[in-house]
Parts: sequence; C-alpha cells; structure tokens
Amino acid sequence: MNFFDEMAGVWDRTSRPDADRLGNILSILHLSEGEKVLDVGTGTGVMIPFIRERVGPYTPIVAVDSSEKMLREASWRYAGEGVHFIQADVERDRLAGRFDAIVLYSVFPHFRYPVDTIARLVTDNLCCGGRLLIAHTQGRKHLNQIHERLLSRVFSRQLLPAAEQAAQFTRVGLTVTSFGETDDYYYLLLQRVGVGHELSVSIAEAIYG
Repeated sequence: MNFFDEMAGVWDRTSRPDADRLGNILSILHLSEGEKVLDVGTGTGVMIPFIRERVGPYTPIVAVDSSEKMLREASWRYAGEGVHFIQADVERDRLAGRFDAIVLYSVFPHFRYPVDTIARLVTDNLCCGGRLLIAHTQGRKHLNQIHERLLSRVFSRQLLPAAEQAAQFTRVGLTVTSFGETDDYYYLLLQRVGVGHELSVSIAEAIYG
C-alpha cells in the first residue's frame, strides 16, 4: 500500500489546514463563475469547496489523484456536487481536456520531474490565458523538514526558494506571473500566454504584498 492510500482515512485529522489560508491562497487565481478547473493532487478534496464557491454551483470540476483511497474519501465527501474524479498519475498519464485554471495544492514536492510535468500541464491542459497555481499553506523550510522525515515512506523533493523555482520554469519558456513565500505560504502562478489574455496579479499582491 502506498503512503497516501495508507493515510487517506486519517489525512484530514492530521493535515487539514486553516480555511482562511486555503481561501487566501486560492484567491491568487482570481477564479470567476463558469471557469473550468482541474484540481491536481486533490487528495481528500480539501480545495473543492473553495473552488466551488468561486466557479458557481453548475460548473464541472475535475479532480485528479494517484491514490485510489484518497479519491474514495473525496468522492464520498463531495458526491452529487458536480465533481468528476479521475485516478491518474499526472507525471505518467496524459489528461484530456483544457481548463481555465489548474490547482496544485500540496502536491508539487512529490513530482519526480517537476519542470517537465508542469510544462506538460500548461501546454496540454490550459486554455490560452489559463492559469496554473502551485500552492502551499505552510512555509518552505517547514515543508522541507516534514518531507525529509517522510523520505523513507514517500518520494519527496526539497522545495527550492520560490524565486529559484520561478527561474527554472522561465528557462524552459514558461511564463511565471507571480510568486512568493513566507513562513506561512509558498506559491507560484504560471500562465499560458495567448493573444488578448492578460492576467492581473493584483489579487496576489493585495494578499501577500
């Protein structure tokens, strides 16, 4: 049994973050009603109600995770709420469809090929002008300590400083529109650039300066 399957039943009791922090970090995406969202690494679906609040009650949400038992927990919680759950490993499996926004909450350190994976998601699954958010509601140093302790149980990389990670993305031609980190959060916001699509980062600036 893999680590996330093993932890699925107790995950929300041990890892559930503060709702205000979740709402604030998701606000960086500036989601609008009717926008299609892909939630990568949904886990038990912690981001789903915050996404639903922003895109409205009738817009489908696609939630992906590699853990069967995590998805089972999420689908039980959000049955009948217009969420389409898919078991897939986004590093290995190609996902169908294009989205206005992609959320990767608390999953990025577990990618073995982080730049390649993000580049493929942007290219294959974002609409022109679409946004991709890598987000954590804890600081990088704290997260790196946690992941170091878990290395014997699950693959984890050490997070780079947000500026260094942004530079890695930029070097392969990705557009990073905003990034930041403190002891309480870590995020990078990317965009698939298209004619006539400009992203306002005023929301991120308003929240995090």
